[in-house]
Amino acid sequence: MAPHPSRAAALRTGLAALLASSSPGIASAQHAGLRELEAAARQEGSLVVDGPPVAELRQALSAGFQQAYGIPISYISSGGSRSSARVRAERAAGKYLLDVFITGSDSALNSFLPSGWLDPIEPVLVAPEVLDRKKWRDGHLWYADPHHVILRLLGFVTPEIAVNNKLLPAASLRSWKQLIDPKWRGKIIAQDPRVAGGGATTPTYLYKYFGPEYVRALYVDQQPFISTDGEQAARALAQGSYVAWVGAYPAALDPFEKAGYPIAYVSPSDAPEIFSGGFGLVCLMNRAPHENAAKLFVNWLAGRAGVSALGSCLKEYTLRTDIDQSWAQPYSIPKRGKHYLDAYDYDFVTQIRSQTYQKVQELLDR
Repeated sequence: MAPHPSRAAALRTGLAALLASSSPGIASAQHAGLRELEAAARQEGSLVVDGPPVAELRQALSAGFQQAYGIPISYISSGGSRSSARVRAERAAGKYLLDVFITGSDSALNSFLPSGWLDPIEPVLVAPEVLDRKKWRDGHLWYADPHHVILRLLGFVTPEIAVNNKLLPAASLRSWKQLIDPKWRGKIIAQDPRVAGGGATTPTYLYKYFGPEYVRALYVDQQPFISTDGEQAARALAQGSYVAWVGAYPAALDPFEKAGYPIAYVSPSDAPEIFSGGFGLVCLMNRAPHENAAKLFVNWLAGRAGVSALGSCLKEYTLRTDIDQSWAQPYSIPKRGKHYLDAYDYDFVTQIRSQTYQKVQELLDR
């Protein structure tokens, strides 16, 4: 799996971490920097975070950070596209109200970053446990962009197909091309391919590996049930109204799987699996009202306590290697040495997915 940073940037990050771990003087300076940051943050006394709309996560982050530093969090969960619209309107009115944004790839890389709303996060990372490269997958901090403005904390494998194992046994589905067999016409659920952001990933992936005719065959000729409601789709698959769900939401299916419904996930062998990041990107707002508290929070969030809270509440695998991740489903854990399509790769999100998404729309609108 190719690392996100450029070779030179990765070497810089690795050298800094190596020096930090091997030099008592540098490590002491980092601790001192963290203490100074903590003192300044306490003076500000509060923090505004926009994060995933998950009540458990809101509670975990708010309680954890306040317990660690005594600083309360005002937590907003307006969602990616709504957050972009809100911040754009606020800034047009000269208001700078948000400190930290925790989100997915589309809002971060296609909205907040190009709009010029962010400060680089790399220079503010001073906590020794964050800078220690041995604590991170592949031995480096993960950034979502070439200039290290946005930090990535989650990295997991996401299956693109879920099946009703009684109607379509998982073991029998070895190829994506089996899904365009006419016998499955009208019996497949598909995540809406016209929805931008995460909804664009699956058709982009299929277009990349199997071409436009396959995308049209699956999304048009097979007459799938097009879903924008994960819970509705999960119930329909579990109850046997459909045999497969393309672009499935494991979080929506988990309750049905736990209740004993015949749910199974499939990753056909004729294309690589997808390596994703969920709500795993952390953005530091520029002109933040609580600048020091924001910097302190991103250091805490990237440490063991913060990453554990993020991963366990979202039930997703993280990029830290020094925490117990027993909450993660076995299929979501990436295997070393295996090739994946990284759906959070900067070029994939900002160029390949955007360009292919437009082609997919044109194809489906014919």
